[in-house]
Amino acid sequence: MSAAPPKIDPVMRGTLEHIRDRFSADHPRYVLFTTFNFASQFFEANVLPLLVGDTVDELKGTSETRYVINEDLSVIKCLVACDRSTCPEPKGDMRYGLLPVGLPEGRFHPKLMLMAGTLKQTQEKGLWLSVGSGNLTLSGWAVNREVVGMTVVARQHADELRPLLVWLANQAERHFTSADGETLEEEGDVRAILTALLEALSDASQVASDTADMPTLHLSLPFERDTRHSLLDALKGPRSWRAATVVSPYWSGVETLVQKLGVGECRFVPSLNADGKYRFPVETLSASPGYRRGFRKFCTDGERYTHAKALMLEDGTEARVLCIGSANFTEAAMLAPQGQSLANVEAMFRYDLKNGTDPWNGRFHPLDENELEPSEARQDEDNAPPLPPFDAIVLCDWRARVFCAQLTITSNQSIRDIVLRVDSFEYQFAATPAGEMQTMPPLPFKGAQPVRSFSVSYTSGKDGTATFRGLVTQVNALPDELGYQPRPRLKKVLELLRSLNPDAPDGKTRERAALGLGGGDGEEESAEPTFDFFGLFQGTWKLREFYQRPDSAGKNRDPYDKQAPYGAANLYRAITLQPATTPEEKIGRYIQLMEMRDVVNRLDGTGQYRSSPLFLKDIDEKIDELHGDMVSLIGNSPSFISMFGTATPERINDFLGWFRREITKEISQKTGAPHAE
Repeated sequence: MSAAPPKIDPVMRGTLEHIRDRFSADHPRYVLFTTFNFASQFFEANVLPLLVGDTVDELKGTSETRYVINEDLSVIKCLVACDRSTCPEPKGDMRYGLLPVGLPEGRFHPKLMLMAGTLKQTQEKGLWLSVGSGNLTLSGWAVNREVVGMTVVARQHADELRPLLVWLANQAERHFTSADGETLEEEGDVRAILTALLEALSDASQVASDTADMPTLHLSLPFERDTRHSLLDALKGPRSWRAATVVSPYWSGVETLVQKLGVGECRFVPSLNADGKYRFPVETLSASPGYRRGFRKFCTDGERYTHAKALMLEDGTEARVLCIGSANFTEAAMLAPQGQSLANVEAMFRYDLKNGTDPWNGRFHPLDENELEPSEARQDEDNAPPLPPFDAIVLCDWRARVFCAQLTITSNQSIRDIVLRVDSFEYQFAATPAGEMQTMPPLPFKGAQPVRSFSVSYTSGKDGTATFRGLVTQVNALPDELGYQPRPRLKKVLELLRSLNPDAPDGKTRERAALGLGGGDGEEESAEPTFDFFGLFQGTWKLREFYQRPDSAGKNRDPYDKQAPYGAANLYRAITLQPATTPEEKIGRYIQLMEMRDVVNRLDGTGQYRSSPLFLKDIDEKIDELHGDMVSLIGNSPSFISMFGTATPERINDFLGWFRREITKEISQKTGAPHAE
């Protein structure tokens, strides 16, 4: 019996559902999540279903449910950017992008969600944004005390977000560009999603006007910002404040930060440790700090671990500012890049509470300083591994069937014995100077399932031997190879094609295919080759009819969409996945490929579409590979010789052409489909 799904915090769930429901479900959407820690199993089982409109209670854990969600994710394009140094979990067979990024001296630490699409209420394009403290983990969404805010995206938010997305796009371009400059098609459409979001943020018609009741967005970007101004400067603003209340699980440089705030009183709200003690680096505080200090704890649900990060500033009247988001009260988060050894990427909302409302009124009890458990001042999240002294990228190229890797040392510390391990292979990199990129010779990939992770072991003089674990990115892979949709079997694909209705809503067609009502995953049936030529020609006629008619929205359908289980690409894959070793199988494959070539010619001939040159080239190459076998098989047939005489190539080709035309003619007579003489 499977375990019950975790209970998702209503604050986190409600925020996602509220933003999701601002958008029309009939139009494409683009979604970016950023997180420090990433737990793929939790995300795929709980967050992705909410994103596409399901609830956790509806999930059954079946392959059919997974295929339906994956079909929805072909319309809702989703990307997760996480910190590479935290050993993020490898993604499963769900259709979304995953981009691990990092800084040489810092952490990628923001927790935000950005969604772009067509707004349900106005049918105009727009964007929404949430910023909070919770990672995409079970703890962040179901266990910890977290904080999150949301807003429609206005001009100020767009201006602040663009440098972050440009940086992510540059990281992705570097990640997915091969050593020889070849264009790679990465899993999850990472670059396409970032491009679409950047275009939306740069389009004034999609961005709302700034209003006084909106929170302002403030990011810490060590690679972009003016070094004279820090995140703390932005949160404080130009005015003076009398008092501050700080909620944070991690602390460092406390008195430096308080002095930067310039307040006369500061109240600290620390978190509980595993022993139920409130942890705070009280030993680092001065006996005479020059300001009044005090400590607080939450009144309700006090045993809950507080992972929220918040700062409230007051001036002694009714003016208050509340700041929430990802930044701990540490120098790496708040003062970067002003000469800090560590400088993080962070995101915070700043709310100007002009009406004097205190959102924390009655939330805290006093906490005696004697109740505090001394703890080391920390710049990082708990259990965060040390920063790797290099940047390692490993790709699995499904088209070339090879692993490719590159490694660039990013630290001046002395390291040696750098060994990368992926699948069953090992490769040793040299200890080169910082900034010099090394490329691994391609290693063969012979598997049928994705290899999702790699490791790099290395030795440093200071820490001894260490191991970095990273994620392999899949490139040039087909949807069924990644498990997004069932592995096509020709019999099932033809059943689906013969049932196509051009007038049916596309969503229903996709759902039917995803549920296996015409496709199936093929595991329950024999993999024997299909020689139902009547079904083949009937199915290809229905395919052409389906794609030569616009969808319910009046838009042309794309027959070469690799994600469509009823498209030309999927049919071709179903044909070529069948065995072709016996004479009967080779003859069947040849006829199927000739029909496939005719389908492409007819679709291209409408002028509505244009197939990929690589797609056509691949079909022609496979036909050419079989042509010699056809000449040999038919030429050695006593029946053929007795009927037609010497089996010349011309006679054999004429015979195959006649055979195909006769089958086509029979189909047209029984179905009313047009045929070419």
